[in-house]
Amino acid sequence: MGNEIVYQLPHTEVAALQWLSIDSSALKVVSLHGWLDNAASFSNLSSHLFDFSHVALDLAGHGRSQHRPAGSFYHLWDYVLDVVSILNQSKQSVWLIGHSMGGAVAMLVAAIAPDKVRGLIILDNMGPLSGSPKDRVATLQRAVNKMTKHRLDRATLYPTKEAMVLARMNGFTRLSKLASGPLVERGAKEGVDGVWRWNHDGKLTFPSPFRMDEESIEAFIKDIKCPTLALMAKDGIYKGDTLLVEKRAAEFPWIKLKWLEGNHHFHLEPSTCFSVATEIQKFIDQN
Repeated sequence: MGNEIVYQLPHTEVAALQWLSIDSSALKVVSLHGWLDNAASFSNLSSHLFDFSHVALDLAGHGRSQHRPAGSFYHLWDYVLDVVSILNQSKQSVWLIGHSMGGAVAMLVAAIAPDKVRGLIILDNMGPLSGSPKDRVATLQRAVNKMTKHRLDRATLYPTKEAMVLARMNGFTRLSKLASGPLVERGAKEGVDGVWRWNHDGKLTFPSPFRMDEESIEAFIKDIKCPTLALMAKDGIYKGDTLLVEKRAAEFPWIKLKWLEGNHHFHLEPSTCFSVATEIQKFIDQN
């Protein structure tokens, strides 16, 4: 599963899994998971990336990382601060891999910290979700209303770990049991009462208070100067929106776009993770 490590930052503590290469000079890869996932999202992929030293973070509020304080939202730019703070702890630039929401974070990091990102790999993601200016008031209103009604004692409870695995299999995106298991193993805990709960912060389920418009997202994309690989899942969340994928891909200064078999978690599913790893390995070797 990897070694447990913790990054101490001035403003928070970030947990991570680390897989070390036998070669001490090996390239370093840092991976960022998707919404409501955790570092174990890369556990199957990492076994095929044996030439690299690989670190997968638990983003704040996820997995075993600290939660944001009460009253705080989870903005993409807050994650950017966390990731850049971690990258600044080393002089070495990294290959940054981001899945889903983690892909959006990775893109923003690559744009604002080019000296820290040697290359960018995004998995079933093509940037942050966008919104139009006319929707801004309603978007903020919805988010604040949800926040003011938040109660810490409203966590969903499960009688067994197996029940959580089943629930995760049938979540926002479908997963096989073999893919769901690692996420639950790292993302859940059993209480002293014998009841199982998620580790993640309940505030993560709140709607975003703000979404950038397409022009703003385009500005970030155009500032990503490193080699970029975008691997999209044929049965993923963009299968009905190929035009958006192609539009945003065309805005990158340097990108290779490829569609692969599999669902949104094709990097985690045992049946497809090897093909994803093969494309990543080949791209890094060529660049």
